[in-house]
Amino acid sequence: MNIILLLGLILILSVLSCKVTNKIGLPILVGFILIGILVEHLIGFGDLKAHAESLCNFALLFIIFTGGLQTDFKKAKSILGVSILLSALGTVLTAAAAAAFAYFVLNFELYAAILLGAVISCTDAASVFSILSTKKMNLKNNLGGVLEMESGSNDPTAYMLTIVFLSMATGVSQNVSILILMQILIGGGIGVGVGLLGRRMLNRLNLEIEELYAILLCGVALIIYGMSAAFGGNGFLAVYIGGMILGNSNIAHKRMLSRSFGAISMLMQVVLFIILGILFIPGTFRTFAVIGVLFALFLFFIARPLTVFLIMKPFGYKLNEIALVSWAGFRGASSIVFATYLLTQGLPYAETVFSIVFFVCMLSVILQGSLLAPLAKRFNLLEPLEKAENDSDTA
Repeated sequence: MNIILLLGLILILSVLSCKVTNKIGLPILVGFILIGILVEHLIGFGDLKAHAESLCNFALLFIIFTGGLQTDFKKAKSILGVSILLSALGTVLTAAAAAAFAYFVLNFELYAAILLGAVISCTDAASVFSILSTKKMNLKNNLGGVLEMESGSNDPTAYMLTIVFLSMATGVSQNVSILILMQILIGGGIGVGVGLLGRRMLNRLNLEIEELYAILLCGVALIIYGMSAAFGGNGFLAVYIGGMILGNSNIAHKRMLSRSFGAISMLMQVVLFIILGILFIPGTFRTFAVIGVLFALFLFFIARPLTVFLIMKPFGYKLNEIALVSWAGFRGASSIVFATYLLTQGLPYAETVFSIVFFVCMLSVILQGSLLAPLAKRFNLLEPLEKAENDSDTA
């Protein structure tokens, strides 16, 4: 089939699927995944796995950059401490708990268990941003901000854990402490430096065509990620920081840029989740159903709630708030992207880890994503949308 015609049909079907999934109460991401599965079944993309890592990273960097761009630092100040702890310490604790369960209960070999824990440890920015926005949820006590900041900033932690343990599993000798330090310092430094330079460019260049500013900002995001990766930094951390700097600065055409990147982020979500659907292995649900369900139940009901409770309780959060944040720890694209790293290394347990991660992420998006709004309502944690709009107008 003509590839251009095919892409057009896929995009239109993706948009139409949103009507169906919204009507039956499912997150729109489920529709994108199902379209990917359908496309693979009907047409087939045999060698996509070879390019999946690069394609997914490309889509994910724009989703995370947009998350940073749309983060209001003034509102985020009050939740900065708890969000940072959730994204850093929370991710490490979740990885440790998941790895221990896989090793001691599911009888995985050591490195398979550790890598499974590392890959699945982060909440997914694409899922969190998408579900909160499409469900039009305005959570009390800025819990939505906590979830968005956590998911937008914890990918770098999971990425570092995955890279460190993947190096150890493949026998690549590296100084772990130096690797982590380089990831943080170089990634953070490039994010700040290029973000400030991008701000200066946007304000100093007098472009006659307004839409060119959006293209310029796309270039800035790509340079931030590319430079960070080239110099050994963490590209996801870099684009999130760069996005936050630009989003919280007085830059030209800010409202237009915010709208444009909202559309770009949504397009990247469509691309990302369709790719994940294409990567779906039909036998996965049959082969790994029991292990996948056990692992998912442990993650949803023990590892995540315990971690969130330990971190949020000292900040004075109520149990209903902790319960909702625990339930909203969606696993999704980020974890599946990191699982593709194992596939490219050809590890003997890579297919098993990837399949279980895919299974858990699908279950998370469908089950947790569908029940988040009813739970928020039951816990009395929803604010009227009018109040959110009035607050933003006042600000």
